[in-house]
Amino acid sequence: MDAREKLAALHGARKPVLLKIAPDLDDAGMDAVAPALLGSGIDGLICTNTTIDRTGVAGSRHANETGGLSGKPLFVPSTEILRGMAKRLDGAIPLVGVGGVLTGSDAADKIEAGAKLVQIYSGLIYRGPWLLTECVEEIRRQSTESSTGAAR
Repeated sequence: MDAREKLAALHGARKPVLLKIAPDLDDAGMDAVAPALLGSGIDGLICTNTTIDRTGVAGSRHANETGGLSGKPLFVPSTEILRGMAKRLDGAIPLVGVGGVLTGSDAADKIEAGAKLVQIYSGLIYRGPWLLTECVEEIRRQSTESSTGAAR
């Protein structure tokens, strides 16, 4: 963070720094990360990266492949990490919800879990750019329902 500030002074432009965490953290891991973030001066937290857990694809032909798993099997665990970090950070650091966003409802669920922004990657591959419009419309719809007291 010190290096970033020195570079900002030198170049006249401050670049945000965000940390991306894994969906494989347990409660103790989240408990350890939260206070470190609060004292770091970091600009945001991305919840989450790919997972090494293969539970979501158990029994599939490629379940034993190595590397990080992304896409729909990541949605539930990544959203739980997002929710857990939102509770621990209590709005002090903006959160970016990532992982398994394939529908507008998925994006709205990330917002509901505490994200200020939603990142989409695999969903764009499988659904195309119209997914973005769907996400914006669903987030707006749910936001309107929440503000008017309508049931979700």
